[in-house]
Amino acid sequence: MTLNEDQRNIIIDGASLSADAIAGHFVGRQEQAGQLRACLAPMMKDLPPVNAWLYGPPGSGKTLLAKSATGEVCASGTNRLAVYVNCWQHRTRHSVLQAIIDEFRVLGAESYDTNIKLDRIRQFLHNRPTVIILDEIDRPMPAVREEIILALLGLPKTGVICVAGSTNALAAMDERTRSRLSPALVEVPAYSARELEVILTDRAHQGLSPGSWSPATIRHIALRSSGDARVAINALRRAAAEAEQSGQPKIDVRFIDRTLAQWQAIRQEARFVGLSEHEKIIHDLAKQHAPLGATDLGRLYIDHCHSHGLHPMARRTFSKYLGRLSSAGLLAISGQHGSKGGRTVRAA
Repeated sequence: MTLNEDQRNIIIDGASLSADAIAGHFVGRQEQAGQLRACLAPMMKDLPPVNAWLYGPPGSGKTLLAKSATGEVCASGTNRLAVYVNCWQHRTRHSVLQAIIDEFRVLGAESYDTNIKLDRIRQFLHNRPTVIILDEIDRPMPAVREEIILALLGLPKTGVICVAGSTNALAAMDERTRSRLSPALVEVPAYSARELEVILTDRAHQGLSPGSWSPATIRHIALRSSGDARVAINALRRAAAEAEQSGQPKIDVRFIDRTLAQWQAIRQEARFVGLSEHEKIIHDLAKQHAPLGATDLGRLYIDHCHSHGLHPMARRTFSKYLGRLSSAGLLAISGQHGSKGGRTVRAA
């Protein structure tokens, strides 16, 4: 059975099927939303917001939650500012500052000198309460991450919401930086299958034609998305698009399974995007030989470099790369640096 030409559209509102669309309400996120609003509440009294560290697994709604909370506060008054920066795309202090300058359209900030950029941003803000969302803050190298945070905390009446996969990057910070940031910790857990069902049902009602989907279809996607709303929503949209292109009146479970397999593969591959050659070597060695001590992994890394004609990194840089791989969820590190037993490393 195929649809007539005027019946073929299964997708009637593509925007509502975007994983980046901010929903009218957040399923199972009321507590976290309340915590963020409390951090931002001082802005209503012309005071700087409280810094926050928003963390949880991929697809748990962290970014949309941060954007929604800051949007609410800034929409309620003209004297409050907010800006979003993705630190996966902007991994240096200079790049982050340039992203803020571009978003706010700050004039006279063309100089490459970061101090001049900071001064121009400071002048633009004009002592207005400001919140800066630093998404994927665990992606930059540890030293660079601290440079970014310290530079922004130096701005008047400015607070930051750091969005990360875990608290590992926070724990790895220099004590002085961590003390100055002193963020409120807001944990965002993975969605349950039931919560994903509610989210997908709401999106399906908004974005798909009646009769093109069923509760069983939604449940199938929810159960197979590993608590990741982004994967689930994208799977629903792609499966609907495939059904539409094939001239089918309903979403077929075959489309769903194929789409989910593709998204899971993409998500796995994305974890390795942007890694340097040496980071990939470290991860591969840990995968082959783990569990093993960090010192033993370091020796294996040096031997590998020498046998392949590569110049190994300094010990300090090697340790920083371990931290970055851990923050990215690619390595699991237990124990403490300098302890009697040392640290144990395994591929995550």
